[in-house]
Amino acid sequence: MLPTETKQNRVLLWAWGSVALALLSLACFLLEYDFTVIAVAAFLAASLTLVAAAMDIAARNRAIAELERSEQRYRQLFSRMPIAFRQLDASRLVALFRKLRAEGVEDLGAYFDSHPDFLKTCMEALSFQEANERAIQMFGRSSDQYIGRSMVDTWKERPDTFRRAMESRFRGETHFEEETRMVTWDNRILDVLFTTARVGPIDDLELSLVGTIDISQRVRAEERLRQVQAEFAHAARISVLGELTASIAHEVNQPLSAITTNAAAGLRWLDRPNPDLAELRKVIENTATDARRAASVVARVHGMAARKTPERIFLSFDDVVREALLFLRHEMESRDVAVQHRPDPAAPLVLGDRTQLQQVIVNLAINAVQAMTQAGTENRRIVITTISLDTKTLCCSMEDNGPGIDPEHVGRLFESFFTTKDSGMGMGLPICRSIVEAHGGRIHAEGKGAQGGARFWFTLPISEPVGST
Repeated sequence: MLPTETKQNRVLLWAWGSVALALLSLACFLLEYDFTVIAVAAFLAASLTLVAAAMDIAARNRAIAELERSEQRYRQLFSRMPIAFRQLDASRLVALFRKLRAEGVEDLGAYFDSHPDFLKTCMEALSFQEANERAIQMFGRSSDQYIGRSMVDTWKERPDTFRRAMESRFRGETHFEEETRMVTWDNRILDVLFTTARVGPIDDLELSLVGTIDISQRVRAEERLRQVQAEFAHAARISVLGELTASIAHEVNQPLSAITTNAAAGLRWLDRPNPDLAELRKVIENTATDARRAASVVARVHGMAARKTPERIFLSFDDVVREALLFLRHEMESRDVAVQHRPDPAAPLVLGDRTQLQQVIVNLAINAVQAMTQAGTENRRIVITTISLDTKTLCCSMEDNGPGIDPEHVGRLFESFFTTKDSGMGMGLPICRSIVEAHGGRIHAEGKGAQGGARFWFTLPISEPVGST
């Protein structure tokens, strides 16, 4: 059986063909032409016309059928995919953007800065048209409650993500993706992977398809992993403090001894018949200076030993290096190691935890000192260099002139519990790697550097505080 629409098309074609043939026959009779010859020609012409028309209608029917199948596939994907899909009506947003372009606006980010209320206007200009079952389960409420609702409440937690999505759209990009946080209709906060695709004009409306994947469990697992890594890092710092006990005691004893000496001198000045107040003032000032120095040593030790949540702040990495070297000063002097620090005065700030980054420098430096001491290296030296590789990356390298690292061991240095030292635990370098990678960087090693010994280097992303120029 042929479809009803196909039957109708064929009847219509033959009807028009018959009419055309009758008209041609009448014209031939009136003009007294040879009816047989002309009729045959007319029949052939009509047949060709009918065939062409039939092919055109068939092609149109195939296109309509393919469009219906495509729409059906879209419907099936929209409703059955295990991803929260929501379809948005962006026609009002398109009108807003067209108006901005007509006014000469080219940078939407700058326009947001000068018109902060416009971000909410954009949220209100986007309204939900439809949501699949997974979206309803994730965000709550029923499907009919989505229709016409704006996106204002959804982005209460992270309006910055919505802003970046709008800037992407204004630039003409067809796709945007970011891990962020969204607010459900019952005010729950979800960690999600947010992605949007602009599907183009349909029925004269600009539509956007928004996909959302709940990654809350993964985020919780990553947070727990960071906690475990922080606990390992804390244990490693305590281990380092144990190794540096003699150095710490020496660092504290020096200012305490100076305080004792100054106090005794001050008492002697007071016991004189005519105390020299100028000398007495100098003694008291020296005592205060040494007391601050002792307090500084204790603060550094406390900072390394403290078990606290990592705190990311903007800081100068060369300042971090200087503070770490100050902590290691006596250790370097007692082991007869010369340290050369080559800072980059023009290096921008990095965003990081001061104590953790100091731990990386301390671990690498102690490893270098121990390797040179064990090998009996003479004229021991360590060179620490900081340099900006580009506008987005800072690199710090540490080289020594010790025995270097066997090529067969280089590839395993950052494996947990792998060590080349008799008394080592194999945790120092893996912890350095976890700290660097948690800061968005990478750490590497080579067995022979320019100084003849091992070379370690790591990168950190350069950051600038919000509002800086």
